[in-house]
Amino acid sequence: MSGDGRRRGVIQLKPTGDRPRGVVPPAEPERAPERSGRAPELSGRAPAGPGRTVELTSRSPHARIAGRGRLQVNLNWSASASADLDLGCLVRTRDGQGEAVQPLGANFGSYQRRPYVELDQDDRTGGESDGETLRVNLEHWREFEQLVVYVYVYEGAVDFRTLGGVVTVTAPSGTWRIHLDDSPAGATACAIARLVPGTDGLDLTREVRWFSPLSGASNQQQIDRAYGFGLEWVWATK
Repeated sequence: MSGDGRRRGVIQLKPTGDRPRGVVPPAEPERAPERSGRAPELSGRAPAGPGRTVELTSRSPHARIAGRGRLQVNLNWSASASADLDLGCLVRTRDGQGEAVQPLGANFGSYQRRPYVELDQDDRTGGESDGETLRVNLEHWREFEQLVVYVYVYEGAVDFRTLGGVVTVTAPSGTWRIHLDDSPAGATACAIARLVPGTDGLDLTREVRWFSPLSGASNQQQIDRAYGFGLEWVWATK
């Protein structure tokens, strides 16, 4: 138990298709409402360009990541909170393989090899000036089926309300910012953004979908089920 009374159990991924012996396959997860392969074409698309930062909001939640190169998703939060937040990414490729890139389990991914997504570090307090950054290799954008970027409180806070979380998405075609400033009381995880292949790159949608502790399911399991990944998880700690 932590000082805030929550169980500090968290989940480490075992990649799909390679289950260890003695682990029972999970029940079929609840599926999210049927989604098309692309983000919807809505008037809320936020254009950007080099040198310009565009705010993604509930009214203007969409952006297009065009071109090749590197996509970066950076998370920063208040160092005064002394909270340990973990940035992660659920990855599903078109061949059906799934994986989670996250600090827990030291599964930092790979930029040059599958899953073509990597996490740079585990900032335990928010004190690092660079925070935590996911890097996505846009040379392989056609191989992705879905990417879901998420964050959860590992320890040090009961929810996100005082953490001042800010996510900045940077690509050759522009820069976009997402504020995590509307957390409900008790929310310990957030699905920040979803990326799917579009016509000439990745379509980005601001999600900012909050999750609260649920008996029998970790933060990651709840996000997994909400977006239909169906990964297998085991308990672990850092």
